[in-house]
Amino acid sequence: MKPKIAVFDFASCEGCELQIANLEEDILELIEHVDIVSFREVMKEHSDDYDIAFVEGSINRPADAERLRKIRSNAKVLIALGDCATTGCVNKLRNEWPDSEALTEVYPGAKKQIKGNELFDLFPAKAVNEVVEVDFYIRGCPVRKEQVLYYIKRLTDMPPSKNKDLDFGIILRDMEIDNRSVIKYNPRKCILCRRCVHICQDVMGVDALGVVEKGSEAIISTPQNIGFDANGCIRCGQCISTCPVGALGNRSPVETLAMEVKKKKLSIALDSVALSTFVQKHSTLHRMEPELAEKYVIAGLRHIGFQKVFQYDYYLSLSAQMDEQSEMPTLASWCRSAQNYFTERELNTLEVKPENSPWSLLLDEVHKNICLVSPCSAMKEVEEFNYVITGANLMELFRQLECDLDFMDPEGAAYDGQTVGRGFRHPGVPAPGRNGFGIRRDLPEKLAQAKIAKGAVHVYPCLAGCTNGGGTPPTIDENVIQERITWLEELRGV
Repeated sequence: MKPKIAVFDFASCEGCELQIANLEEDILELIEHVDIVSFREVMKEHSDDYDIAFVEGSINRPADAERLRKIRSNAKVLIALGDCATTGCVNKLRNEWPDSEALTEVYPGAKKQIKGNELFDLFPAKAVNEVVEVDFYIRGCPVRKEQVLYYIKRLTDMPPSKNKDLDFGIILRDMEIDNRSVIKYNPRKCILCRRCVHICQDVMGVDALGVVEKGSEAIISTPQNIGFDANGCIRCGQCISTCPVGALGNRSPVETLAMEVKKKKLSIALDSVALSTFVQKHSTLHRMEPELAEKYVIAGLRHIGFQKVFQYDYYLSLSAQMDEQSEMPTLASWCRSAQNYFTERELNTLEVKPENSPWSLLLDEVHKNICLVSPCSAMKEVEEFNYVITGANLMELFRQLECDLDFMDPEGAAYDGQTVGRGFRHPGVPAPGRNGFGIRRDLPEKLAQAKIAKGAVHVYPCLAGCTNGGGTPPTIDENVIQERITWLEELRGV
């Protein structure tokens, strides 16, 4: 009789289970050895009669632990599948904070729904072997499908011998957060997956970072550990977008800003892309018409103490007009990261005119005491602004100042100064047919091939324009990016 296999999942992305589903033609070989009786990801049937249990994911709740013990009691052999199950992996990063703080961060404004609900009854995240006995460990994030096939064959061809593959713990490295650059790096969170390195080196062609040191001392840094900004970083934030564990991020000035906003006569400028990402994360505003949601945010900014609220998009449009009038090939100046790229590398392919930039135009008009809400990490280095915050920072600012936007009065809420009307498309929002280039290794050749005689050239480093961003909460999820684009198009009637 063939052994019966069941596959179970707890807190994880289910990528390891997907590897089993991806065995493709090898599945035919697999079913010659075993009967699969339970596998939620690929089949509806379920049975508690099984010999071998594969368990993916970490254990985060008493209910999870109880379910796992039941699985263990039914299984002759239990295999921890993937890093979340074998070590706790990413999920154990939550253990650095109190459970209540983690729940508030993930579910803001849902205290009533959470209280007394066993779905949110957490304890510190645990690996599977911290709850039950484990017989074998298949490591990886995700596991290799060939490993799964090997273990199934191994367990069916020979009597199982327990604890042949011993587990190992996680060494929490006592390393300081690197705050030297606009982009900060937390080596205690980093799992050295190298996604950021791939984006920076292979996709962007910037080569600002890489893996240095060896073994448990390995970190993401630069040659001689001089800091990202000192090694050609253009502050695009794409490394932040691709980091799966939040080890890379932006410095946040919110704590200081929260103390000063009522003391100083500060103004604020609001970029619509940053606004879209803020609204997308807000439990109430994202269900409103975009124009109404914008009014609620403006009313909230005035409520917490900002004297004037400017529409940054107006200065973006003004900058674009100045660029188009150029007699020489000119880098469209709305993108700070692109300016960094061309200026630091002294590329003479295009002329760079910082005076045409929207931030220069805004600062010339407002002069002082101005905060900017931006989707761009690179804007945090513009020293003339008192503060630069992202959409995520804005959420934190409202929370710290106990401002509930649900109770704001949107009636009459409007920007100060001049604004763009309907039909304006934010230059950082991808549009069909745009004459633009992403920053890649072959960019100089592309520009030369374009045979540009005059006018502005759009060059944008971010993987999906500003809507992907490096600070707004950043994302590479195409669905999230498209939601942001749709919201902006509805806001401006594009």
